[in-house]
Amino acid sequence: MTDAPVRIAVYDLDRTVLRKPTFTLFLLWAAGWRLLLLPLLAALMIGYALRLYGRDRFKPAAIRLMLGPDLTPARAEALAARFAAWRVPRDVPPGAKACIARDRAEGYRLLMATAAPEFYAGAIADALGFDAVVASRHHRDARGHWLPLLDGPNCYGAEKARRVAEWLEANAATGARHIRAYSDHPSDAPTFALAHEAWLVGRGGRLARLAREKGWHLIDFDNPDGGA
Repeated sequence: MTDAPVRIAVYDLDRTVLRKPTFTLFLLWAAGWRLLLLPLLAALMIGYALRLYGRDRFKPAAIRLMLGPDLTPARAEALAARFAAWRVPRDVPPGAKACIARDRAEGYRLLMATAAPEFYAGAIADALGFDAVVASRHHRDARGHWLPLLDGPNCYGAEKARRVAEWLEANAATGARHIRAYSDHPSDAPTFALAHEAWLVGRGGRLARLAREKGWHLIDFDNPDGGA
């Protein structure tokens, strides 16, 4: 008699579990008086859009600008908890709620995998009852303060898949396993390659064609039953 496989469901965050991207929204929400620096943030975003630099430089610079040069653990935790409490009730699509509930009921461990900073992605994952999160990590100083400096590459694309594989090796290395993965964006193709079921989130002809070409399933999280 063989043991049942370990079941794991991997969810992207932005435009998948939550409708709206979180990074810029979090910075604007948490900035306080630093909203006066919004023109400088706009300049950073233009430079990124023009590909003068990549995510690994843009994100730390934006965090430093809008949140300050360091972030105490207490402030980071409080901001993250308040942000999660604000976004989770109003921004989780009905199909995402149904899908998460289904996976949980079927015995899947829920892993959030995102390029968002781990200090607030973790709070969102906790608010949704996820079991674990892999996200972009930031350095801390000797006092434990979060610094606007990435600790390793941005958790995106191939790096996200590497981090998910690392988590799987540490948490589900022995025995059979069955993996579902959900994301709105083809940049998560490397993570989809780790999964037995790959679910592209969205709707429309372009995504339907892409899903057919890649052998992925298509699911609409704006539909209360997922629209699979």
